[in-house]
Amino acid sequence: MQQPIDMKRFEQLKAAGDLPSPRGVAIAIIRLTQSMDVSMAELARVIKGDPAFVGRLIKAANGSLGKGRRAVVSVQDALMVLGLPAVRTMALGFSLLSNYRRGACEAFDYTRFWSFSLVMALSMQALALRVRMVASDEAFSLGLLARVGELALTTLYPAEFGRVLHEIAAAPASRQLDLEQAAFAMNHCELGAAMLLDWGMPLPMANAARFYETPERAGICEDAREAALMQCLVLSRAIAQLCLAPESEHARLMAPMLRLSGRLGVSRGDFVALCEQIGRDWGEWGRLLLLDTGRVPAFTELSARDETAVAKTAAPAGEACPESGADARVAQEPDGGRAAEADKVLRVLVVGATDEERGRIRAALKTSEFFFVDGNDDDLVIERAIDVQPQLMIIDWSQDDCADWVRALRSTRFGRSLYLLALLDSLDDTILGEAAEAGVDDFLARPVRTSALSVRLKAGRRTIALQRRLEHESEELRHFAAELAISNRRLQEAAMTDVLTGVPNRRYAIDRMQMEWTACARHHRPLSVMIVDLDDFKEVNDAHGHDVGDMALRQVADALRSELRVQDVVCRTGGDEFLVICPDSDLNAALACGERLRAAAAGLQIDTGGPSLRLSVSIGVATRDDSMPGMKALTKLADRGAFLAKQRGRNCVVALQVPGSAF
Repeated sequence: MQQPIDMKRFEQLKAAGDLPSPRGVAIAIIRLTQSMDVSMAELARVIKGDPAFVGRLIKAANGSLGKGRRAVVSVQDALMVLGLPAVRTMALGFSLLSNYRRGACEAFDYTRFWSFSLVMALSMQALALRVRMVASDEAFSLGLLARVGELALTTLYPAEFGRVLHEIAAAPASRQLDLEQAAFAMNHCELGAAMLLDWGMPLPMANAARFYETPERAGICEDAREAALMQCLVLSRAIAQLCLAPESEHARLMAPMLRLSGRLGVSRGDFVALCEQIGRDWGEWGRLLLLDTGRVPAFTELSARDETAVAKTAAPAGEACPESGADARVAQEPDGGRAAEADKVLRVLVVGATDEERGRIRAALKTSEFFFVDGNDDDLVIERAIDVQPQLMIIDWSQDDCADWVRALRSTRFGRSLYLLALLDSLDDTILGEAAEAGVDDFLARPVRTSALSVRLKAGRRTIALQRRLEHESEELRHFAAELAISNRRLQEAAMTDVLTGVPNRRYAIDRMQMEWTACARHHRPLSVMIVDLDDFKEVNDAHGHDVGDMALRQVADALRSELRVQDVVCRTGGDEFLVICPDSDLNAALACGERLRAAAAGLQIDTGGPSLRLSVSIGVATRDDSMPGMKALTKLADRGAFLAKQRGRNCVVALQVPGSAF
């Protein structure tokens, strides 16, 4: 049974503290934007504390403007253009990008993941400016975070998710969502949608992220605004796949993209121009975010090829957007193995120092991966450290404001375990005390002697090795906890599922009703329920036996489920009785749904392998109103409607709130 992840289960994952989450200045921005009385000046002051975010915010604001508009050059202007919700989501997305460039899942290509997400963000922004189904800045955020569920699974279950990716690499035809469901009792789309809702993203956007990989399951009318949003997300994913695919695959992927753009009402010429602009923006954003973007495809040339020839080599329409595991699986490019190997060596970041000192450090650590940065720009040092995430950092203490940005690094998650070695011009007690208070682990006096440097670096290596061992042991504990959480989730799901029919059982129905009742009361939304009772089911059991009766129950349950919307749920609450919960449905909509269920049951020819049977159902419908003291009153009213339907001759739908309403 595939049920959407509910917020109760999501809160359990969230409480563990391992889900990807914003950090640093992003948290302050998010908290401020959630306040109704925050001033633009106060928010701008906080944003200016993160120069890297300032640049990204201004660039995003300019990207959301139409042609011929005056360029945004200040934080205040950017805030006026984007608005608080978009700024909050962008702070979240860019914080995740900065802090989750690496992770424990060696099979997952983090760099490719973020480059792919960046193309999706730019594609959504460009499409939003043309289709006008959502604000372009909100579309940018949705594209950037649409695949965040995959990042969450790599963080929660790195070893298990790695095995899923290996399975996909071994059998490319397998569906990533199905493998995730089997491994974790949830998939990345469900988890990502729950995270987006938790972060305050509107429900239609979260639903688009949940279903854009399986739009056939969304149950949304093609003319609805949500359908256009989902189609834009599907097309953005296709553009990202083409941008990161080998050149030999470009022609095959281009033709389905042109068909998708046509459905959105974007002409061929406009779409090609849009893709060319996305490619240029991809390169600029990549440099801004320190991401490898690769070579931009020749969209104009691909479009100019003979359309018939392209169609012959294009994938079938159902394969236009293959599972995203093809983008996140074990890296098949030549640099994929090197990326995993780089995490096994010592990453060293040297700030300042002379060329001679850098040479000696490199000679003393021959197998390490080195990065150098000048210490003149404090923001650049911190940004580079967050990007590289070194294990050993050597600092020229003669640089200005060293103590301040060392404290800033120590406040980050990776900075707490960072080994810091300071190069001092003198061993003055005041300087030593300042360095120690800021968080330096060891020091080395100038001029740097090779023997002293070797001793200090060996001590650093031993400390880092001990940290790695502790991290490995902690990872084993987390792995055990993850397996236990998955087992508990499966047991919980089994306890909530009716074994015979595979639909939720009475226990689930009670919990779900309580949740929906509370939500509808809080937000003043409609809620309807239906009691569906099989007619003359006892005679089936008496005449043909319980085995045939069980077959009939299973097939009727499947027929009922097939006629419901995605947000509706059918539960088996008794031997031959079902409860249908319909959130956001008024009485008229519920009556129409009840008629669909009645017709589906009446038209079902039950296959028993022997006698062919037909059954009908009697349905009672009720809608919540303010006079009802609780959910029991609502279900009791629907139950009375089902009883009246039986009295009126069965095979009909009755709602006591509309006297005489039987179809």
